[in-house]
Amino acid sequence: MSNRQTPVVFTGRAGEYFGIWIVNLLLSIVTLGIYSAWAKVRRNKYFYHNTLIDGVGFDYHASPIAILKGRIIAVVLFVLYQVLAGFSPIAAVVLLIAFLLALPWIVVRGLTFNARNSSHRGLRFDFDGSYLQAALAFIVYPVLVVITLGLALPFVAQRVNQFAFNHHKFGLSRFQMQALVKDFYMVYLKLIGVILAISLAIYFGISSLASTNKHETVSINQQQILQTHTATADIGFIKVANTAEMPIEEYSNEAYLAEEQSTADYLKDLSPEDRAEFEAQMKQYEAQIQDAESKAGESVKKENPIEKMFGPYAAMLGPMIYAIFFGLALFYMAMIFLITAYIKSRITNIIWNSTSLEHISFSSNQRMRDLAWLYFSNTIILFLTLGLATPWAQIRMARYRAERLALIGETDWDKFVGEKKEMSRAMGEEIAEMFDVDLSFG
Repeated sequence: MSNRQTPVVFTGRAGEYFGIWIVNLLLSIVTLGIYSAWAKVRRNKYFYHNTLIDGVGFDYHASPIAILKGRIIAVVLFVLYQVLAGFSPIAAVVLLIAFLLALPWIVVRGLTFNARNSSHRGLRFDFDGSYLQAALAFIVYPVLVVITLGLALPFVAQRVNQFAFNHHKFGLSRFQMQALVKDFYMVYLKLIGVILAISLAIYFGISSLASTNKHETVSINQQQILQTHTATADIGFIKVANTAEMPIEEYSNEAYLAEEQSTADYLKDLSPEDRAEFEAQMKQYEAQIQDAESKAGESVKKENPIEKMFGPYAAMLGPMIYAIFFGLALFYMAMIFLITAYIKSRITNIIWNSTSLEHISFSSNQRMRDLAWLYFSNTIILFLTLGLATPWAQIRMARYRAERLALIGETDWDKFVGEKKEMSRAMGEEIAEMFDVDLSFG
C-alpha cells in the first residue's frame, strides 16, 4: 500500500459564508421556520463544495421539500405529545415509549438520507444499517451505561461509532472501522486519572490553607484573651495600690472587702481634683475590660465559617466576591472545554486512524489544546457579538477539522471505483429519489 498522503482542504471564508448565513437566518424567521429546509441545503452545499480532496469538492443533492416534510412530521409529533400530555399523562407516556421504539428507525433514515444525498466526483455515498442493529446501538447498549453506573460508556461509544462507520459506503466500497474497545477505555481512564489528580491537588491545597488559617485564628484569639486578662490584672493592681499586695489567686471575700475599704480610705485623703481624675481613669479601664471581653467572647462563641476557613483574609472577600465568582465561572468553563476537547480529539483520532476504504486509509491528528482554544475563543466572540460571529466560528471549526485529516494511499479515483462507478451512480440516484423524507436531526 502506498504511503502517499492526500490532505483534505477547506477553502470556505467567513465573510463569504456570512452572506449565506444571515439570509438564511432572516428568511427562516420571516417564514416562521419554513425556509429552514432551504437554509440547510444552502449551508450544506457551501461546506461540501469547499471541502476538497485532490482539488475536487463534495456535493449535496438533498431536496428542500424532502427536508421540509421531515420537519413537518417532527413538529406534528411534538404538538401531539404536548396535547396528550395536557389531557392524559398515560397517553403521553405511551407516545414517549413509541418514540423510543421508533428512535432506531429515525436514526437509520436520517443517516441514509444524508449519505445518499452526498457525493464525491459524481459517486454517491450510502448507508445500509438495519433497525435491529440501530436498536442495539441506541437502546440496548445505553441501558448498560445506566446499569453499570457509567462503566460501560467507552464500550457503548465504540459500538455506536462502529455501527455508524461500518455501514457507510462510497459507491459499492464499504468503510471499515477497526478501533478496539480497549482504545476507547484508555481515553476515558486517562481522563478520569487526570481529573482525580486535579481534584486531590485542589482538596489538599484548600485543606492546607484552612489549617494554616486555623492556627493563625487560634493565635489571635489567645492574644485577645491574654490582653483581656492583662487589662483585668492591671485594674486590680490599681485598685489595691498603696493598700495591700495580694496575688489574684488568693483572693477571698474578706480580702475583697478589705480591698474596698482600703480604696475608700485612700480616696478620703485625695483632693477633689485628684479624686475626679482617679474616677475617670477607673471608668476608662473598665470600658477597656468590657470591650476586650466582648471581642474575646465573639471570637470564641460566634465563629464565622468564612473566617474559620480564611482567617485574617476573610475581610478581603467582600470587595473580591465578584472577581471570585467570575474566576470560578471561567475555571468551570475551561474545565468543560478541556474535557470536551480531550474526548473529542482522542476519539476522532482513534476512529479515523483505524478506518479504511478498500486500499485507502485515513490519518487524523487533532489536538486537545487546539480544540479547547477553538471552543473557548469561539464562545467568547459569540458572546461579545451576540451570535453574529457564528459564521466565523463555524468556518474556523470546519477548516481545523479538514486540516487535521488526510487520506493515505493511492487516490486514483477512476482506478478506485473502476467499472462499479456507473452501476453505483445509477443505483444511488434511484434510491435517493425514493428515499425522499429527511428525518435527521441536523
